[in-house]
Amino acid sequence: MELPRTQYSQEFRKESVKFFKESGLTLVEAAKRLSLPRGTLKNWVYAHKRGELAAVGKYQKPLTELELEAIQS
Repeated sequence: MELPRTQYSQEFRKESVKFFKESGLTLVEAAKRLSLPRGTLKNWVYAHKRGELAAVGKYQKPLTELELEAIQS
C-alpha cells in the first residue's frame, strides 16, 4: 500500500530550514522535531543553499479528493 504524499507550504519549508539552521540540532533531530522525513528536510536545506527553495514543489500536482480523504482518516 502506497502512503499518501504530503504537501508542504512554501512558508513551512522556509521556516523548517530556518529552524534547522538556528537550532544547532543535527538534521535527524530537527527532522524528528518537525515530524518530517530526514530526506525531505535534507532536500530543502540543500535547495536553500543553492537559492532554489522557492522552486521546490512548484510542479507538484494538487492532492486528489481521494488522497485528501486518506490523509484525514
